[in-house]
Amino acid sequence: MLLDLFSPWGAFGTLLALISAAHVYSLCVIRLQKRSLPGPFGLPLLGNLLQLFPHRKHMLLYLSTLEERYGPLFAFNMPGYGRTIVINRPEWLEHMRKNEGTTYGKGDFILSIFQEFPGGDSAFGSEGAKWRFSRKVMKPIFVAATFDRDVSYCMNEVTLTAREALENAAKEGLIINFNDFCGRLSLEVFCKMALDYDMRLLTADASTLMEQHPLMKSLSILSEATSGRLFNPWWRFIEKFDGVSSQFTSARAEFFNVIEEVVQQRKSAGKDLKENHDFLSALLRNGQVQDPALLRDTLVTLLFAAKDNTQNSLAWSLYELSRSPVWLKKLRQEALSNGAPTQGVQYSNLESYPIHLAVFYETLRLWPGVPKNSRVALKDDMLPAIPEEGYGPVRVSRGEYLLWSDYSMMRSEHVWGPDAREFNPARHLDADGLFVKPPHPKFHSFGSGPRLCPGAQLAAYEFVAFWCSVLLWFDLVPVDDMTRLPADALTVTMRDPLMVKVVMRSPSTVPDH
Repeated sequence: MLLDLFSPWGAFGTLLALISAAHVYSLCVIRLQKRSLPGPFGLPLLGNLLQLFPHRKHMLLYLSTLEERYGPLFAFNMPGYGRTIVINRPEWLEHMRKNEGTTYGKGDFILSIFQEFPGGDSAFGSEGAKWRFSRKVMKPIFVAATFDRDVSYCMNEVTLTAREALENAAKEGLIINFNDFCGRLSLEVFCKMALDYDMRLLTADASTLMEQHPLMKSLSILSEATSGRLFNPWWRFIEKFDGVSSQFTSARAEFFNVIEEVVQQRKSAGKDLKENHDFLSALLRNGQVQDPALLRDTLVTLLFAAKDNTQNSLAWSLYELSRSPVWLKKLRQEALSNGAPTQGVQYSNLESYPIHLAVFYETLRLWPGVPKNSRVALKDDMLPAIPEEGYGPVRVSRGEYLLWSDYSMMRSEHVWGPDAREFNPARHLDADGLFVKPPHPKFHSFGSGPRLCPGAQLAAYEFVAFWCSVLLWFDLVPVDDMTRLPADALTVTMRDPLMVKVVMRSPSTVPDH
């Protein structure tokens, strides 16, 4: 029978069968897609592969282009994935989040990618009981009671070093990459706070800022490579030829080596772990965290998330503030009125900085931490109708993906009003000037539901503390006015360097030290 396939008539029959199958696919899938949901037309068997694959490394912006054409609800097909439904409305997102873990999950394909980085025992690379345990392990670091004792102390210590570096950069006339600077600061704070470890990423020597630190480069490679794999079902094969696999492996090894060095140094320090109150010591004391892979993946996740959350919010806020100087003035006035320059910012006083918080949340509305994400349907489901927007119920079949872009949704006029694309922190302040936290999932920068980011308050505190420590002493002036775009990474990392000139402010405007 097998040999018959290679006879002239057998080959012809096989070809005819393939053509027939392609035709049936076209009729049953692509035309059905046209009738049920809008979206780009695909080809038999290939679906929308030829349209999407060239954009796999910049899908975030391509998804925005597709939404402009088809609206917040559309679908496309990819070999290896089947149908993906884009759901850029908070109503559908809320429904999915409420049913996460039962009706929706990450799925084996996505989990296999995150098992490479940040790791199979991380919150990214696990689900169910394993995910819940991962969150439980990380929980102590986000207990607010420890913020004033640990976070505030470390933040104030590192920001003093940051000010020295900026002052020296100003005196030496150096143009620095503010995006990289913020990444260094974020990692330094977290390592001091959680690991009681000095990475020496940020020193008073401004000349060290002129070259990218190897660890920062490694994290960028890992994030961008992982993101690119999410829309490439053949990434294991293709990366053997495009160099990404070797870059990824080297970057991961370097990052893992840093983690291993920190852990081994703590273990061999000869100190009783009970005497140390940092998170790493608590982990090493925890009898449930004896698996080296679990310990490593937990630290990898925390370091990666801590760096990117704060780095991105600070870099994008400067980009927006430099185009809205009135808000820079408001931030300086608020910092001065609260005595932040001389007393520092305590976490317990965070609510005294409503303007800073409004700027923080508005920055994250336009530049959300995880700008795109997806889940796979574990069983058949129906998304709710939104009659006021003209949408009826949406059928989702088992195995289909739901994809959303917080980046697109939170810039939508249908969700945030006619000024949705404008930077306007006032939308988060009430008539009395008090900060009003935007509701979930309309505001989805920290996620919602069970997977709500536990580091939201920590990121907000670090944002406020940094700007209060810096803005009264320096003007950070971008050297160009180019439009900034996000890299296609796991987080909303700025694609190009944000080069700034550091200018000391007039002595009359600088408070006494």
